[in-house]
Amino acid sequence: MKYLYRALFFCLAVNVVSKIYAQDLPYFIVVDKESVGLTLAPFEKGGIAIHDIDRNGYPDIFCLRWADPGYSRIYINDAGYFQDITDMSPLQSIESTEKGTRTSLWADYDNDGDRDFSLATTEGIHLLRNDNNVFTEVSVEMGFVAPKPPGWIVDWDCNIGGWADYDLDGDLDCVVSQLSNVNLYLFRNDGDHFTNAATEAGLDSCIIAKEWRLVFTDFDLDGDPDLVGREHMFRNDNGYFTDATEELGFGNIDNVWYKRFFDYDNDGDLDFFKATRSVNNGEGYDELWENRDGVFYNISEDVGLRVQYHHRGMTFGDFDNDGDQDIFLHNGEQNALDVFFLNEEFEDGSRYFENVAEFAGLTETINRKNCACLDYDRNGFLDIYIPSPEADHILYQNLGDNGANWVGFILEGTVSNRDAVGSIVTLYTGEKRQIRLTRCGDQHFNQYNPWVHFGIGFETSIDSVVIRWPLGLKQVLTDVAINQYHDVKEGEVSAVKTHDNGMAASDAFQLEQNYPNPFNPGTKITYHLPYACEVRLSVFNIIGREVAVLASQNQQAGIHSVNWKAIDETGAVLPSGLYFYKLQAGSFVQVHKMMLVQ
Repeated sequence: MKYLYRALFFCLAVNVVSKIYAQDLPYFIVVDKESVGLTLAPFEKGGIAIHDIDRNGYPDIFCLRWADPGYSRIYINDAGYFQDITDMSPLQSIESTEKGTRTSLWADYDNDGDRDFSLATTEGIHLLRNDNNVFTEVSVEMGFVAPKPPGWIVDWDCNIGGWADYDLDGDLDCVVSQLSNVNLYLFRNDGDHFTNAATEAGLDSCIIAKEWRLVFTDFDLDGDPDLVGREHMFRNDNGYFTDATEELGFGNIDNVWYKRFFDYDNDGDLDFFKATRSVNNGEGYDELWENRDGVFYNISEDVGLRVQYHHRGMTFGDFDNDGDQDIFLHNGEQNALDVFFLNEEFEDGSRYFENVAEFAGLTETINRKNCACLDYDRNGFLDIYIPSPEADHILYQNLGDNGANWVGFILEGTVSNRDAVGSIVTLYTGEKRQIRLTRCGDQHFNQYNPWVHFGIGFETSIDSVVIRWPLGLKQVLTDVAINQYHDVKEGEVSAVKTHDNGMAASDAFQLEQNYPNPFNPGTKITYHLPYACEVRLSVFNIIGREVAVLASQNQQAGIHSVNWKAIDETGAVLPSGLYFYKLQAGSFVQVHKMMLVQ
């Protein structure tokens, strides 16, 4: 009976919330971690680095060990199933002698097509060159070494803030800080060696001592990457950084822990959101600052974002694919729900952020730390990964069945850096304009969704996509197909290349909407298989529990249909409410929702 009450409550909540929002809420379920290869990882976790390491079109996961014992893990994603390849790296030998790991980032520093790995610990920094997923440490030979701080300091507490081409010479440079050292390291990539260029770039001592959570981002959209600290902003002008905090309007900002420049209102410039870590003594608020002609104003109360939570992570993305970027904040308090701010625009042009975590299925409250978004199953709807000391991994799959459309781009530089870090992508649909920046390092302990992802709501076509590559080339794409990812190379004459793993669109898997829907007492589910494969078709209730398996065997290519009479595995009739049906066929995974009305 309690599930009936929960179902009725959820349906009522969805009905109420749908009066506020233009389309259905996204809904998440927790994936069985063992079924997707996320193996036991018994260590204190503290950070995440998401990237497509092997460039196979699926995002991979690095799960960071915060302190010994134990060691970090590298999971390669093969069409939705993860494989632990940590043994192909020197990670274990590094972490066995250095007690704490602090930050990690994937970046193709040598532009050879393999994504290399940078790692910071309490005792130093490391650069691991990737050769076909075999990693070799090259820190000393490349000059990627942070000198030991003066005095009797034992813990260096190094942090790799981010990678970007700050001097616009075509390769990626790196910024590194040490909590125990007033000096900052700006490792300029000279092709075959790194040189510390912090002094000549204007980044030595002074207030830098407090800026050990620096990240690169082009906050003024002028084409060169700036640096963002905890409470200071450094503008990059031709490779020289100047403190621009006051002139930007951030003179009174405080308690900045997690931060992000993003265009919350789709007006073509970047706004700023900051989240606190602690709310001790009532201090510190999450806040949104709006960009008005280059000066930022605190508008938090107007949009529902002057709030207080205890955070341990933050990630951004258009989770409902409506064309507006949303905010997921990991709540650092155990037994407390995380925070999911859905960004919605009203008819009069005003906006408001509402916390809908409970209604969206984001209800895990066990011990966990940090978060990142990624599209692990490539269905175009952003999922959420959270490391957990208690459960090892929490992977929220976004069921993504609200009818909204999307498009994604996987960029590759040819003249600019190979990873295309620092690209600015603008998408035009109807009267709407959206903008995305490519980064390497999103905030402290975090690197998330490596691809350019746009939701486009109920638009059925894209007018154009404009890419400004890091070294200035502007590329315009037209006739871009929706609901798929595209590979785009810098300067290619052809518009886009569909990233479909070799499968023609006419031969693709397909899961149709059930009919009738809503239904009582039965409904029909139809799906298409382009070739023979192992199939599992199952039904889940609103709390993510599997209630029925409708198919579980190898099936031939063709069109298949199943009639379901709303009964569970024991033959009991199920109560009214919202249900999800999921098709797993080979590497293909898709989910739709349906409504049972008894």
